[in-house]
Amino acid sequence: MKRFLVYLLILALFLTGCGIGAKQSNTISQNAISNSSLKTNVSDIRWKWSFKNDQNTLENLQIFKSLNGGNSWIEINLPIGTFAKDIYNGVYVENVVPYFLDSNNGWISWINNNDESLYILKTTDGGKTWSKLNYKLPQLAQSISKIQFSTSNIGWLLAVSDAAAEQQIKYLFKTIDGGKTWEKVNVTSSDSYSGLPLVGTSTDMIFYGVDNGWIGVSNPISADVILYKTSDGGNTWSKVLVPAPQGYEKYCIVSASVPVFKDDKNGTLNIDFYRTNNGKSENHTVTYVTNDGGNTWSTNVYAYDENKHIFVKLN
Repeated sequence: MKRFLVYLLILALFLTGCGIGAKQSNTISQNAISNSSLKTNVSDIRWKWSFKNDQNTLENLQIFKSLNGGNSWIEINLPIGTFAKDIYNGVYVENVVPYFLDSNNGWISWINNNDESLYILKTTDGGKTWSKLNYKLPQLAQSISKIQFSTSNIGWLLAVSDAAAEQQIKYLFKTIDGGKTWEKVNVTSSDSYSGLPLVGTSTDMIFYGVDNGWIGVSNPISADVILYKTSDGGNTWSKVLVPAPQGYEKYCIVSASVPVFKDDKNGTLNIDFYRTNNGKSENHTVTYVTNDGGNTWSTNVYAYDENKHIFVKLN
């Protein structure tokens, strides 16, 4: 009888232990689910920026970050006051340009024409902390047209300075250390400037990866599409032939354009053609397509007339 009671006691303790173990297991599982739901998906992180009072100066720059795909936004504090005031004062700052590579790495760049230097605020932790970088530009560049990074270290800066009416000198700089130092890149020739044409008052740039890049320039005097391509990270550039459609010979191109690719081969290029005809302005957006990575371009059958808001057939 005593032996039977001992067996019952052991069985009761065993069942109690199993019950406790199961309860603890469920609690841990629920905590794990709860914690995982608090994690932010990197693909949901968004950045945006604006300028207060439409003043394109660093004092008025506002950086916002979203952790939920843009449903709500929080403002990121910038350590602007840690610079000397003459470095960020709006009189000297030209084209404050933010660029965010991913959820962590971002750069806010501007050129100070007072000391001819490039200044950068850089974050590597999603805006929690910022470091200050500055670099003395080897040539006078008054403003930034575009800045882009393909990795946290490799990036390009496209800058310009005014030359004459409807002309700008274009400079391309490259960094391989995240923006600490910059080297002027020889774009298309070894002349005193970058090799890009003086004509044009707007420029645009885009890189796909660390090797393939494009620069587009406006052309206010003719219908010649100015588009350059590099396949070695910016070391050498070549002009890409983009023929003007028949009937557009007397148009000009007032905005810079660069290609948009959906894969290695297929892409589109939208060119805004403009002219005045009997005192009336005409704006047509012509879409070019490529299926060989941008080596050759052809036009679609129709172009979009921005004035009439209709598609017109190309000749």
